[in-house]
Amino acid sequence: MVSRKPSTRLIQTFFAWKAVLFIVAALSPGPGYDTSALIASNPSSSRHVDFHSWSILSRVSLSFFRWDALYFVKSAQRGYHYEQEWAFSWAYSLSLKTLVKHSETLTLAVVSGDESISLQNYVWTGIAVSNVCHLVSVLVLHRLSKTVLGRQQNGRVPFIAAMLHIVSPAGMFLSSPYAESLFAALSFTGMLLYAQARIKDRPDRKQTVREDALILGAGVLFMLATWIRSNGLLNGILFLFDVVSFVSRLLKREMSRDDIRKLVITCSSGALLGLGSMVPQYVAYKQYCVSQAGASTRPWCSKTIPSIYTWVQSHYWNVGFLRYWAFSNMPLFLMAGPMLWLLLQTGIDYLRYPTQQPLKPFKTQPRGEGKDLDEASTGLPQLALPQLILAITAATNFHVQVINRLSSGYPVWYIATSGWMIARESVAQRAKVSEGSQLICRGLIIYALVQGALFANFLPPA
Repeated sequence: MVSRKPSTRLIQTFFAWKAVLFIVAALSPGPGYDTSALIASNPSSSRHVDFHSWSILSRVSLSFFRWDALYFVKSAQRGYHYEQEWAFSWAYSLSLKTLVKHSETLTLAVVSGDESISLQNYVWTGIAVSNVCHLVSVLVLHRLSKTVLGRQQNGRVPFIAAMLHIVSPAGMFLSSPYAESLFAALSFTGMLLYAQARIKDRPDRKQTVREDALILGAGVLFMLATWIRSNGLLNGILFLFDVVSFVSRLLKREMSRDDIRKLVITCSSGALLGLGSMVPQYVAYKQYCVSQAGASTRPWCSKTIPSIYTWVQSHYWNVGFLRYWAFSNMPLFLMAGPMLWLLLQTGIDYLRYPTQQPLKPFKTQPRGEGKDLDEASTGLPQLALPQLILAITAATNFHVQVINRLSSGYPVWYIATSGWMIARESVAQRAKVSEGSQLICRGLIIYALVQGALFANFLPPA
């Protein structure tokens, strides 16, 4: 039975899980097969010898300073020097830079002008930001789930959903200087504000000023999330969903003045979200296309929509439609397959049956049964749309393995999976649900631990 203070249990579980991940990082045997992080931390030729005399904290920090974290941290330390670095969040690196330079409480050593010491300040600041934001997103997801599902399920589904987010397959990425934790905290909070505004919305009901403010607040948070990660733009589908419903009423001449106000507020929030994508592009455009105008102007500057992010992803990282569909990448598709299935299955079922827990994958609850869950759920099927689009684009356009960490910022699959775990059916059906649910939970935990050990040693997948 869930404790009367589920937030306390969530916090306790969170710190226990983080302790396990930090132990995994501390047990990493060396600097890793790729020495990029070691070179960045200690440029001297004696770095391999010096490594053995490092303190345990320094060795742990190196275990979290892997893969894309090198780009985030170095960009925060010295700014963007190379065009390809714009594939990594400009806003996240700027946030780290601001925190390190203006908050002495977040540094673990006195900056003495030594670049290696200064770099470690950025690494530890990134670790602190990621862990704090992960905890925030766990608590916000719990609140979001309660808002969407109602109170009659006694908090079981929201509690389990938040627990699943703790052991998310993103694993070590949510503890390292990566953008995933901050993105999830901003995105979940934006969805919470959106849900609080829309949960009681009906065509014949007037929207209050408070609900106007909530929608605008959601737009601001989605804008910040898009600054952090470009896939935050998918949250705009929620506003597009609302606009389509308003337009359909407008065509039927059923719109009132209040509906027009709702439409204006929704469009304004969508415009704010759009700024989250445009601002970093504008900064890059000024640097490469205005300040350096002439013979050295980059090819993307002359595009109809000049986007450095799109150019960098395509030119340097070979991201594009079906480009990743190669036989050599089949193991990566197999690795991403379970999460792609989970995102698609839970997303489709939640979209089809927003008034009950989506239990279709195990075929244990015919529609109309499970009355306690039906009464507890209040819908908002549109919350599944960003998740569905993410899964489709990941399978066709991205480096597909990243779906295992990008999925951490989308709430519907957590909610749906936790719904499977509390299904009330016959003994045989309940056993089948329990078996499938345990398989998912064990899979999440095992994957996160294995991925954490590989990450700490600078080994794929990343």
